[in-house]
Amino acid sequence: MRIITKSDSSRRRIAAVGMYDGVHLGHRFLIDYLRLEAGTRRLTPAVITFSRHPLSIVRPLESPGLLTSLEDRLRLLDEAGAEDIIMLAFNDRLRYKSAKEFLSMLHRSYGIDALVLGFNNRFGHDRPGAFDDYRRLGAEVGVEVIQAPEYRGAASRVSSSLIRNSLLTGSPEKAAESLGHNYCLRGVVKNGEHLGRKIGFPTANLMPADKEVLIPKPGAYAAVVVTPDGVRRPAMVNIGFRPTVSDPLAPGKISIEAHILDYTGYLYEEEIIVEFVSYLRGEQRFQSIDKLRAQLEADAAKVRKLVKP
Repeated sequence: MRIITKSDSSRRRIAAVGMYDGVHLGHRFLIDYLRLEAGTRRLTPAVITFSRHPLSIVRPLESPGLLTSLEDRLRLLDEAGAEDIIMLAFNDRLRYKSAKEFLSMLHRSYGIDALVLGFNNRFGHDRPGAFDDYRRLGAEVGVEVIQAPEYRGAASRVSSSLIRNSLLTGSPEKAAESLGHNYCLRGVVKNGEHLGRKIGFPTANLMPADKEVLIPKPGAYAAVVVTPDGVRRPAMVNIGFRPTVSDPLAPGKISIEAHILDYTGYLYEEEIIVEFVSYLRGEQRFQSIDKLRAQLEADAAKVRKLVKP
């Protein structure tokens, strides 16, 4: 994988452009098609993506939580088969380019001779509505524009926005079907108040590595935690405000706490990965610590049945 952040026409390329947030099965299908077309044309397969989500510039209040950090997105694009990754900074200069100007820039500055247009993918400040318009504009500047077929996973659409909706409504299994893997949060374990330890359920308090990544719906989850030694371990994870042990008049920040079953290692300041497997229940306030403990024991029993690392 080569990451290209400035003009580079040292290779003749065929590319597909997009945010590729999550690098889900639809994205992988597109990259497979891109590689097929690259082989018939003897061009290098490349993806064109952005360092930040375009909505963070265009409509910041509508910018979504990301499914992958930039680091993970690049890794997944590499695994999907992109040989070159062209990283563009989405700014006002790029934002206001017409489709023709954008295609011309790609051809001139990055050696793009062909562009695969994903299903329903549109670009350019003028946003032409029809594929034939893109093909005509491309021909005018020396870029062959190719329409990719639509990918339908399990007979339904796959998109980053639908995956986000699944995660925000407590359906990590559905998100995993579209991603091709469990949704993950990567981060460093920070020292907490040790309240879980006092009731027999010590937790690792996760601080996500990227503040822009999406936090799933609050509640309790069956999960897998990948510890620093690379071992996948069953865990129960709580996302929320800890209503049983917090002051209801002064709620704190949302927390992500993982209790790793049968694990006693030291994790502070270490990086772990949390994979969300199944939503167990919503966050709730218990009348006593004993009732909270009983519920955690029931949650742990469910995790042992659901999670097979």
